[in-house]
Amino acid sequence: MTTGHYTNNRGTAKAAAILLAAVLAGCNSAGTNNVENTLDVANSGQSGSNVPARDAIQDPRAYCPQTVLRAGTETYDLYPKGVSKEDEGASSQLRFRATISEIARECNSAGEFLNIRVGVRGRFLSGPSGEPGSYTMPLRVAVAQGDNVLYSQLHQIPAEILPGKPNGTFSYVDNNVSIPKPREKNVVIYVGYDEGPYETP
Repeated sequence: MTTGHYTNNRGTAKAAAILLAAVLAGCNSAGTNNVENTLDVANSGQSGSNVPARDAIQDPRAYCPQTVLRAGTETYDLYPKGVSKEDEGASSQLRFRATISEIARECNSAGEFLNIRVGVRGRFLSGPSGEPGSYTMPLRVAVAQGDNVLYSQLHQIPAEILPGKPNGTFSYVDNNVSIPKPREKNVVIYVGYDEGPYETP
């Protein structure tokens, strides 16, 4: 099931960039300095085709959960099989690195539900042992209220290193976040790379 817009060709890349720009312009955004280490925030299932219709007009005073890039999840490094970043000399064997540079969200109420679009923007580059080819980045979007996880979805975001072009950018928007309208303003949207192991989809 497609859960967002990927930048795997010029057409979809342009569409995703436009949509992300709208999200970034229409609501608060956060750079990589907005990090948090815990789900314990004191103040602050896939919906697919069943997402309730979004309101045409959203009250700017309405509650929209903050978006947080969790500490330690802003960068994704890919090494050859059997090599980890803790190994001696691992930096010289790095194949691919991706970094999240900006996140944003847009909220719309629909009856008893709060629908949220989450936008992510970043960069990727080839490492010392990298080579042209296709890569994927495991990006997770999760929504939590205290210790209660309301939404969690892992997205495999494609990236391509082209010959003579060792770096690039990506944009992605998750349109499928829909949660019961919270009574308390303590919901947080978390974004970050998730290399596993995975206990949730």
